[in-house]
Amino acid sequence: MVRLPRDISPRAAARRSLLADLLIALLLALLAIALAAGIGVVGFAAILILLVLLLWLGIEAALRWGLGRRAA
Repeated sequence: MVRLPRDISPRAAARRSLLADLLIALLLALLAIALAAGIGVVGFAAILILLVLLLWLGIEAALRWGLGRRAA
């Protein structure tokens, strides 16, 4: 069985993390499209708007968390 190398550079670890994030995002997008296909065009638009709002809230929370850590 093949194993991943244990001692990898931080850049390689960042690339792996980015690849994993992109694959998860792709799966979530496919799931949203599959769910929306079952509920029609209005549902598709609603799910896209919901995803955008969740992304917005996530970015705001991350910024608040990041700024809060800098001030401390």
